[in-house]
Formats: sequence, C-alpha cells, structure tokens
Amino acid sequence: MMQLEKIADFRSPGEFQRFTDFLDGGVKSGLLEEIPPDPNYHAGEIYGGRWFRRKDDGSVWRLIPPDPPFTGLFEMVRKMTPVK
Repeated sequence: MMQLEKIADFRSPGEFQRFTDFLDGGVKSGLLEEIPPDPNYHAGEIYGGRWFRRKDDGSVWRLIPPDPPFTGLFEMVRKMTPVK
C-alpha cells in the first residue's frame, strides 16, 4: 500500500521535486497509475496537473505544480468505495 495525504502547499522547489520522484516511483513499482486529467474538473479554478490512480483502492489524486505565488497542491479528486 502507498500512503498518500493531501499537501496544501509545497515549501520549496526541492520538496516538490522529491514528492514528484516519490509519485514516479509509485508508478514504476505498479502501486500508482498515471491517468489523463479530467478536463471538466476545475476545483478552485485550478485545471490540469498530473493525475494518479491508486491501484489498491482506485482513489484518484491530482498534483498541481507550483506557479508563484501559488505554491502547488496534491489532493484527492475521487475516493472510491470498495465493492462488498
């Protein structure tokens, strides 16, 4: 299982790069799948970014890079409920 939590802002370019490397490692190891962004999703009027689906629970997350003065964001887009 890969633990993911919301990040409301990145404190430095290095922190953002380390987190991006972490996500890329999750994709490489098969724990995450990078998927196309939903063009209709624009919470907070923020579009695009990189989107990821966790393979163990199907939840979908998005990574929005910093663009000063915006400090970036990583958040859950969709939580999947396991079928019983």
